[in-house]
Amino acid sequence: MHLFLQNQPSNLIAALQTMATQSKSHKQMESIPRLDSTNYCQWSFHITAGLQTLDLWLVTGAITPLYQAHPVAANITAPTAKECVRAAAWDSANERSIGFMSGAMEEAIVHQVQDAAETATGAGAQVTTQYWWDQASALYNITTPAMIYQIFVQIWEWRMSPNKLPQGQLDHLLMLYNQLKAEGQTLPTLTRVMTLLAALPKDWQQLVTHQVLNQPTVANITWAVVMAAIGNYWDRLQAHKKHPHA
Repeated sequence: MHLFLQNQPSNLIAALQTMATQSKSHKQMESIPRLDSTNYCQWSFHITAGLQTLDLWLVTGAITPLYQAHPVAANITAPTAKECVRAAAWDSANERSIGFMSGAMEEAIVHQVQDAAETATGAGAQVTTQYWWDQASALYNITTPAMIYQIFVQIWEWRMSPNKLPQGQLDHLLMLYNQLKAEGQTLPTLTRVMTLLAALPKDWQQLVTHQVLNQPTVANITWAVVMAAIGNYWDRLQAHKKHPHA
């Protein structure tokens, strides 16, 4: 692929790179829930991951000193060619980030965030994606009892499938716990572990639970311990399937 690009005109290379970026952005967008007035926590978790994957987070919601502000030329009236390139690259990232964020919002939300961002920026100033991020948070990052309840229900109803890789399923459960934490509600480690053990397939529970509970003290029962126990049991199942008579 790299050899192919080396032999192409620069305008074709730019077009191909743009198409690749758009395709990657589209794939990321498919996994992000659209922001409405009730799901900011879930939306922000997924949109942050998407922006990070697209290398746009540092111009959006990253905090100082990680945040990358618009580059300023040493001589504003006579910027160098390199300074112009850096500024153009930042402007492009800013526009792509705003487009990515707005594409993951309900239409009415887009207008509200855009109006708030333009007001916060001030007349004549460039509206940055950081303003979009800050205003979306100010408008919709509001914890309600209904939001907490919704996350609790998802945790309570979560069940591990014996036919899928454990890691992806556990990542989803951990995401729910992190959402709860982001809303200011942190469950004790022991509660999280016991909830997970109770949600395992029945055929798994005896061996996995025995390994987890066979710790010298309650303090030794950690998330890492239960993850390792589940991983070990899964590996044993897969080995048995390959060599059923071993």
